[in-house]
Amino acid sequence: MKKGLLLLLLAGFTLASCDQVGEIENFAVNHKFEKSVVLDVSATDPSSFANDFTIETSDDDDFKNNLSKISKYTVSTFSYRIASFSGDENITSTGMVQFMDGANTIGDPIDLGVVNFKSLQNSGLEVEIPITDDLKALVQNKLLSSNSITVRVSGEVSDKPLTAEFVLGLKIEALVSVK
Repeated sequence: MKKGLLLLLLAGFTLASCDQVGEIENFAVNHKFEKSVVLDVSATDPSSFANDFTIETSDDDDFKNNLSKISKYTVSTFSYRIASFSGDENITSTGMVQFMDGANTIGDPIDLGVVNFKSLQNSGLEVEIPITDDLKALVQNKLLSSNSITVRVSGEVSDKPLTAEFVLGLKIEALVSVK
């Protein structure tokens, strides 16, 4: 009798749990998309630089498997770090980051200030790039319409030659609608 009552209660909990799972309407997936940008400036190259790269949300399997069901993107953080550097330890750069839609800019450029490559590499720090709520909204809308966004990194170095690898990270969350 006790065993039968226990099985009946267990079955009731199991059925109730199944009903709860059936009520899930949305879930979130998130990923930090990272892209390496190599800046290779020889002694005879101009001091200014510009590199474009594209972040594709389909590069992550969780995003890729749910692309048609994504109802909203949220940009959590935008950051960079120096993975490697070769050159004089006093070389710095001024830089800008700009989101792009083809040849058109999205929002205002973001000033990165002055970057000392060697110091930042040695520190191992990842620097968060400030992004306004208005710019986040524009980026999120662009991602929702095309599941990708282009980022342009540009600036000017204080001296040459140098080789530096920047790793830019864009952490994104997507709301996936089940129903």
